[in-house]
Amino acid sequence: MRIMKYLKTAKIRASKIYFFRGLLPVASILLAALASHAQVLTPAWVEFGEEGQAFARIVVTTPQDCPAIRIDSVTKPMVLRPNIPDGLRPACEFAIPAGTKSASVNSHALVMPKNNPTKVITIGDTGCRIKGQQIQACNDPAVWPFREVASSAAAEKPNLIIHVGDYLYREVPCPDASQAQCGGSPAGDNWDAWNADFFAPAAELLSAAPWAFARGNHEDCNRAWRGWFYYLNPRPWDGKCEEYSAPYVVKLGNFQLAMLDSSATKENVVDEEQLEITVKQLTSLQTKDAWLTTHHPFWGFYTDRRSGLPKPTTPVLEEAWEKAEPKNFSLILSGHIHLFEYVSVDNGRPPQIVAGDGGTQMDVPIEISVKGATIRGATINGSRIKKTFGYTLLTREGKYWHLELKDQHAKVMVTCTVPESSESCQSAGTE
Repeated sequence: MRIMKYLKTAKIRASKIYFFRGLLPVASILLAALASHAQVLTPAWVEFGEEGQAFARIVVTTPQDCPAIRIDSVTKPMVLRPNIPDGLRPACEFAIPAGTKSASVNSHALVMPKNNPTKVITIGDTGCRIKGQQIQACNDPAVWPFREVASSAAAEKPNLIIHVGDYLYREVPCPDASQAQCGGSPAGDNWDAWNADFFAPAAELLSAAPWAFARGNHEDCNRAWRGWFYYLNPRPWDGKCEEYSAPYVVKLGNFQLAMLDSSATKENVVDEEQLEITVKQLTSLQTKDAWLTTHHPFWGFYTDRRSGLPKPTTPVLEEAWEKAEPKNFSLILSGHIHLFEYVSVDNGRPPQIVAGDGGTQMDVPIEISVKGATIRGATINGSRIKKTFGYTLLTREGKYWHLELKDQHAKVMVTCTVPESSESCQSAGTE
């Protein structure tokens, strides 16, 4: 009996040994996969450069962690983006050849560029404000809802995402007296702050569609320029700040998107040097029926704190338009003013969308109509202005675009027909 009991126990022990031995290869594969993904700090994303050249990018832990990218049926290494600034994590990139049908990084498929996109998301001014007396509750998603805005926008399954600038707002450490609002927040032009303000909350949207990134004044040469040039600027970079980046045009079939860097633009004054530069840049853009994307609006309004009246924000851009007289733009996309605005003007000028409502602290709402106001050779023939967090969805309908301003819950607040007058806009939400 004792011998039989011993043999039975030994048999059980042996089966356990073989069972765990069988698990070892599976465990090794899982651990290797976990280790591989631990080296990756963001999803891989696709962004556009000049002429519509698409690039895949990803942020990793160390320079040795650049993953491979699978282009159709061929696997190739991604390349380390050089000149890593102090305090930032390395980025890897790969220029996607034209005509590529599929691409993936770490087995995650990338959304490929689509000619003639029919569904476009526009967002901007997305970071959480921590500067001086302006302290936003970054730890409260109701007060800083960018993650929810991004998630709702991703669910739209767009063909193209346009960010009109201002990604990093955490400029200083959270004050001791405001720990309940922003305690634990990083600050400055470093990886932790870029991750907290943009990459982490935007992760779902980042991989949802290809992007076009505009540079905001928060990314000018006095602020978060290192992160901008290293992570988001589509061009090669030498490690130095460029005050005025050259404009370029993204071409996707018949769809054209002109990108103009207005990050250094001075407000409320006409700086002659900036005027000359902007006129030359506008004149250099050879386009046909294009959308113009730039951070500062050409015809955008904010509430003057002294008078309480609406006031145009960037006269240098207005005068540059009057001097350059560009003819081949059908729409202007901007941010900077932390509101949604759809402003239409006469004299053959394109309407202006302001999409500065992506998450940062909102501006004072404009309660007075700007219809009839004059802007250097043109008159405002209508406007629709709303204070709400959200994103702008533009869906192609024949020769027009159907605009929907949606809040962070994807609820429609305003609808318009673009590029028709703002008189076409209808309110769909509670005023």
